Amino acid sequence: MILVFTERADLNSRIVLSYLNDHNEPFEVFLEDDAIELEYCIKRNTFDYRVYKNHRFVCTSNQIKAVWYRRTDIQVYRFGTGEFSQEALKTYSEEHIKARSEQIKRCFHAKKCLGKFGVGNYNKIEFLEICTSLDIEIPSTLVTRSKEQLLDFWKDCGEEIITKSLAFPFECINYNESGEMDSYRMGYTVPVRKPELESLPDFFDLSIFQEKLDKLFEIRSIFLDGKIYSEAIFSQSREVAALDYRLGYDSGMRMCNYTLPEQIEKQVEQLMTALDLNFGSLDIVVTKDKRYVFLEVNPNGQYGAVSQTTNSNVDYEVAKFLMN
Repeated sequence: MILVFTERADLNSRIVLSYLNDHNEPFEVFLEDDAIELEYCIKRNTFDYRVYKNHRFVCTSNQIKAVWYRRTDIQVYRFGTGEFSQEALKTYSEEHIKARSEQIKRCFHAKKCLGKFGVGNYNKIEFLEICTSLDIEIPSTLVTRSKEQLLDFWKDCGEEIITKSLAFPFECINYNESGEMDSYRMGYTVPVRKPELESLPDFFDLSIFQEKLDKLFEIRSIFLDGKIYSEAIFSQSREVAALDYRLGYDSGMRMCNYTLPEQIEKQVEQLMTALDLNFGSLDIVVTKDKRYVFLEVNPNGQYGAVSQTTNSNVDYEVAKFLMN
């Protein structure tokens, strides 16, 4: 049995599932509103569990062949919390849910698992920290809430800096009746210019700023269990895509297959090992003076465009990982 955790809107998941179906591989899909629960039988020398989806039995632990964390995270039954009036009981219930969720993730990570539960969007500061420890080149970066420090950084970078999301790259634009975030818009990389700097208060919410790189072109690399598939993106040929290539997919900018230099491939492998990830999409900039500068990694990023550009059929490679 192959367990797949994904979202309804994810096209690549459907393609992978079609390959599993073609090969008669049994699988169970958990979507964003599906609840999972594990029941355990623990003895002196054995640790077994049974998997349930929405109260329906799915399989036993020894029947699990592989697990794929594509998009949606673990969702357990949240009974109790809304019925308690005392804050202490609410806290107890939340801790109970947390313990169950963490144990499920631990069990699945012990299996053959593609992706890492709980790491849907990697901490940018941790990413940059690990890059520095591996001597991987990154943009000069400042994470601050001080206008004074930001002004000094802006001058040090030749008055050319950018800012982007520090964590979750989406901004809520609507709330439902329950007060929960209902719809989002993407947060893109934007420049920070002098008028904007001058309008800032002395202190603001903690934010990330980086030097604006002199790009030659950009690279999107997909790392899959030791294999790397890369495309070159000539974003600088289109003004709309020059700062953030994601804005230029409809602009006609050129993309093509690309082979990373051996040393850069080694850095990608070292980085993914240090991050404890066996899947992820990486963004790299090649500067006009031919430096390879690592920007970030997305543990469950989109890979369809790279798959098509490189004619590598990453969907089938994912299916093969799960089946073999």
